[in-house]
Amino acid sequence: MKSFKDFAIWKDVDNKQWENWKWQISHCINSLEELSQVVNLTDKEYEGVEEATKALKMRISPHIALMMANGNEGDTLRRQFIPSINEVKTSDIDILYSDVNDDDGYSPVKGLVHRYPTKVLIFPSNFCGCYCRYCFRRKLKRDVEDTLKRNDYEAIFEYLKSHPQINEVIFSGGDPLVVDDDVFRYILEELSHISNIRVVRFHTRMVITVPYRISDDFVGLLQEYKSRFAIYIVIHIDTIREFSEESKKAVCKLVDNGFMCFASCPLLHKINDDEETLKTLWNGLIENRVKPYYLFQSDPVQGLGHFLVPLSRGLEITRNLYDNISGLAMPLYCFNVPNGGGHVLITYPYIRQVGEHKFELTNFEGKVTEYQELIWNEEE
Repeated sequence: MKSFKDFAIWKDVDNKQWENWKWQISHCINSLEELSQVVNLTDKEYEGVEEATKALKMRISPHIALMMANGNEGDTLRRQFIPSINEVKTSDIDILYSDVNDDDGYSPVKGLVHRYPTKVLIFPSNFCGCYCRYCFRRKLKRDVEDTLKRNDYEAIFEYLKSHPQINEVIFSGGDPLVVDDDVFRYILEELSHISNIRVVRFHTRMVITVPYRISDDFVGLLQEYKSRFAIYIVIHIDTIREFSEESKKAVCKLVDNGFMCFASCPLLHKINDDEETLKTLWNGLIENRVKPYYLFQSDPVQGLGHFLVPLSRGLEITRNLYDNISGLAMPLYCFNVPNGGGHVLITYPYIRQVGEHKFELTNFEGKVTEYQELIWNEEE
């Protein structure tokens, strides 16, 4: 197992720097020259980096780059983070969309998306610790990495105050945790004075890509507000391969201090589109006190055609897994309906109506039972 000190690119780096999340963020690999110093690239990977980064720049944290360096040519980490020529080849397919969620159409003020009645998304930043090559928000302009400003937040707070039906704020993005603790202290303090906000969620990949972000200071900051909000952390993780010892320590810090952790991932071709990979991931997560929350059907976005998994295969996978793992380990299987249609649940038809008040029930063994519902009209 190679250490970061074995690579010339990091020869002057000490342990304190390496474990500093701000150092990790500011020293991400974003050029072919830097990546080739860490990973033995194939000819196809060279071509992918040269061509695909014209549409979406490359950003790989040192932590992830080192994990790739200790992997092999077929490592799923490489497929997730190294640009592929297939991004170019699938960038102009008629049935794919440029924007599945239509975030702009539901954004009444900058940095906030209000698609569902009682919850909103807030995007503190437009960039992440790493750029996943299958990102469904590829349209975000990342040539200039930016964060919200004070006046943006003031407009967001006014919007939340004027919509008392909103009780939940979800920080997403771009990864929200690229933002400094001082900014989150300001945000959480202001939210604490808005009486209708009762739940705060952080959706982040940083637990995986830059696990050092879950510092004692950050956890201490969250603790200052956990009596005011219910605070949850939703971790984006696609395979158990990504769950490093550093990531496990980050999860322990959060859970041991009272912050429940959930996990979500998209279904991705040649990364996690088989029963064994997902079973290993979800069992590994619950063993580490992380509840699998969402499995998303592959998003039909321009440039991501090579990551798409047929919906029929997704149904088959989830049906097979439901029979063979704990209910704790089973997430909700969802689809982002194109053009801002929102989430819909995708389920195997365990219950089928076959007549008026008559249903067929199929159990985990495939046994079919007929069920007749009783409609009772009580006499006055």
